[in-house]
Amino acid sequence: MTWLSISKMFIIALLIQPLSAAIAEEPPQSPGADLEVVEKDRRSEVRAAQGIDWNAYTRVKLDRASVEFRKNWVRDQRQRSGNIIREDDEKRIKDDLSDLFEEVLTRELVTEGGYTMAEENGQGVLHFIPRIVNLDIIAPDRVRDYVGSAFTDSQGRMTIEMEIRDSLSGDLLATTRHYEEDPHKGYMEWTTSATNRRSARLMLMRWAEGLRERLDEMRGISN
Repeated sequence: MTWLSISKMFIIALLIQPLSAAIAEEPPQSPGADLEVVEKDRRSEVRAAQGIDWNAYTRVKLDRASVEFRKNWVRDQRQRSGNIIREDDEKRIKDDLSDLFEEVLTRELVTEGGYTMAEENGQGVLHFIPRIVNLDIIAPDRVRDYVGSAFTDSQGRMTIEMEIRDSLSGDLLATTRHYEEDPHKGYMEWTTSATNRRSARLMLMRWAEGLRERLDEMRGISN
């Protein structure tokens, strides 16, 4: 998809706005109790099944990412800044973030990982099931009465979860959960649709690169 259209640029401005008091919480245990913890810290957790030949998988079937806002986000918008968030506003933001997620991850997997994208289940096909949760937005331009900008020191945060399954058997091979936040700069600067779009893309790119590197490592272990 292209992000050159003005409407797309305007909507992406909604995706991530700052949360100055944001604190990364340790992620809860991922589904799949029989998976072994490969990596875990305050921001991320990766679990994987043992004895998997990851080199046998050369294609990826990617589900559309579901997107959920932080709990009480709509209520807080109304109380803090008077923004009335409609259902179509929520849907538009979710749809555009899902589109951006697919664009970024597909490029990383194909260009850097050497995978081929698949539309159907099949032999050697990994099934990726992504979710974006706890998405925070403050003063989204999309629902203001004017096109404005705000002083911020960070563009915001989100948590990305992923299940990786064998597309034929449905067996759970791995899970990931990763907290992404635009780094706090320590000073305030103007936030615009352009800076929001750039930061949203960079957060997804960092996550996608990390995921692909973990897959490369597991391929190396399989060898």
